[in-house]
Amino acid sequence: MCLRLQNMISPRLAASASLLAYLAGVAAHGETLPLDPKGSSLTFIGESFLHNFHGEAKEFSGNAEFERDAVPPIQRATLHFKTAALTTFHQQRDQNMRGWLNIKVHPEATFQLEGVKVLTGDYKTASPAQPAKFAVSGTISLNGVKQPLSGTAQGWRENDRVIVAGEITVDTLKHGLPQIREAVLTVGRNVKTAFRFSFVLPPDYAVSKP
Repeated sequence: MCLRLQNMISPRLAASASLLAYLAGVAAHGETLPLDPKGSSLTFIGESFLHNFHGEAKEFSGNAEFERDAVPPIQRATLHFKTAALTTFHQQRDQNMRGWLNIKVHPEATFQLEGVKVLTGDYKTASPAQPAKFAVSGTISLNGVKQPLSGTAQGWRENDRVIVAGEITVDTLKHGLPQIREAVLTVGRNVKTAFRFSFVLPPDYAVSKP
């Protein structure tokens, strides 16, 4: 009888222990917030001797890590950009850019957000009209070369999304990409990017719609 009871209880204890371990793991590593591609964008400006040109990332994905006890709750994120899907809205220029980016060897550029610090504003009540300002830092991998990247960004909650937006400059020479010089055309080494990333919030952290 005792042996049978023990055999019945042990699986239950094992299941409970497994559940507790899982929940502890979730608490330790935070919650994953998926990126909302439809509410996100990344545009860039290339500077050249003759004229500047504009571009856009068409395919990207990612997620952010949500730590409820952190200040602010998002400290880490991972973003992936398909280099073959970058466009400057000019077919020949896009072909040249993809060859320059060596997309067959490095089909993806990645940004790892590694730290966020509040500079101004209240991140808890930040809105589109009154965003909070943050210092952000991380690592960008382009052309297979990793480099630190830092700057500032604005953030706010918008219904069931948290929005992070700002501008940052990427030095392409630091990623082993040659500067383009062709006849009378010289393209600058620095690419200015403007970003807006939208992440889906946990239901209990979303702002109620008016």
